[in-house]
Amino acid sequence: MVNRVVFEEASTLKAIVDAVESLVGEASIKLDPEEGMGLQALDPSKTAMIQLILPRTYFIDFEVDQSNFYGINFTDLSKILKRVKAKERVELELTESLMKVTATDGYRKTFELPLLAGTPFEFKTIKVDYKAKARLDSDVIPNAIKDLKIIGSDVEIYIDSDKVEFRAESDKGKATISISKEDRALIDVWAEEPSKSVYNMAYLEKMTKPAKISEEADLELKTQAPLKLTYPLGGIEGAGITYYLAHLQV
Repeated sequence: MVNRVVFEEASTLKAIVDAVESLVGEASIKLDPEEGMGLQALDPSKTAMIQLILPRTYFIDFEVDQSNFYGINFTDLSKILKRVKAKERVELELTESLMKVTATDGYRKTFELPLLAGTPFEFKTIKVDYKAKARLDSDVIPNAIKDLKIIGSDVEIYIDSDKVEFRAESDKGKATISISKEDRALIDVWAEEPSKSVYNMAYLEKMTKPAKISEEADLELKTQAPLKLTYPLGGIEGAGITYYLAHLQV
């Protein structure tokens, strides 16, 4: 049995693979004829989790007969996709033991990658009653991290009903990135109560990969609780990449 999915542009698949590979080298995907493609993976330190949901309508072609799990070496797949141009169409064909990656842009090139044993999973919901949420331009967080890295290795994120702030402090000094309702980069903000927590900046930086393929980022907070960061994809309902990141005890 061969299952086949087609991405219109390699740039999308590249960013998705990079988003996963930044946290885990190997993970299982689920292909389902009704649900589409899904992935859930926890990094080895159990500090961060990534969830990917791509409904079948996200793909330009989706030929899947029955639900199955496939183990993929995302590090190797990332290397393969470096040889594929951003605008090329990419087709994935998966059997029980092999994934064939075919890129098309004037001519075809095909790579074959052995599959690992697929590990079944069920999507977990992190049980946090988030008290604040902000929708930002997707480039806000990557740029904030570049600025704050000059000062420190941890970042405090704060949200109230008027603004979002990213703060860093160390013996080098202090830095604050503030985005208010008056700023174009803040699309929407809501807060039942002001919320803030501190997170590892290196982990948060890994979670900026999808900013390349998403126009927005949804940030959800509760004081002294894991962060939830979601990137909607392709304007398709339900399609997106979601991260959860454990907070630091301070």
